[in-house]
Amino acid sequence: MLDLVERSASAAAARAPRSAHATRAPASRFSMEALGPALLDQIDCGLVACTGEGELLHANRAGRRELTHGGALWLAGGRVVCEASLRFDFEHAVREAVSARRTRMLLVGPESDPLRVVVMPVYAESDDEPCALVMLGRRALCSPLGLQMMAIESGLTSVEQRVLRALIDGRSAHEIALDHGVALSMVGAQIQAIRDKIGVRSVDALLLRAAQLPPVSSWQELPPAPAC
Repeated sequence: MLDLVERSASAAAARAPRSAHATRAPASRFSMEALGPALLDQIDCGLVACTGEGELLHANRAGRRELTHGGALWLAGGRVVCEASLRFDFEHAVREAVSARRTRMLLVGPESDPLRVVVMPVYAESDDEPCALVMLGRRALCSPLGLQMMAIESGLTSVEQRVLRALIDGRSAHEIALDHGVALSMVGAQIQAIRDKIGVRSVDALLLRAAQLPPVSSWQELPPAPAC
């Protein structure tokens, strides 16, 4: 996985135009050995690399969270596994990613909380054989930090942020009104205010805008929203 980050950085540098004042590259202040995993940890999408036998090679923060708490995939003796009824298909997909260079999408996890994953081969320059990358589907439309940043950028109040979060979680206006013990008309007015501030015409467009947010995962210190 680290080699992939290094190759991407090298390719980007090769495509960048040279200027008259940039004849010599500055000495790097960063260790790619440490920077590669740190970059992957900022992505709110689980990435799990393993061998064809399922032995874990690397997982970013979102991947580790799923392996530890998610319930769809976990570690058993250093191997990435899923529940018994789906294990054959998952293990077969991992083996084929390495041996046959095939990419497959499948569903793992319990029926009450399934998770869609893509298993694909990933090559590193130093290796003759690819490893298997298990790319995990996101469990939420957008990350909490992404939503918070959009809310701050649009000037949403704390109440409007809660309503937007509920909409993203799949709650209807009627359910939101019941949850908060307020009139449906008040929730409708709040949704209209959210749409106006973000600049969309419908709730569907609002959800699409949320889904388009960058998948950032790190929590940062952000200013609080106005109280009302």
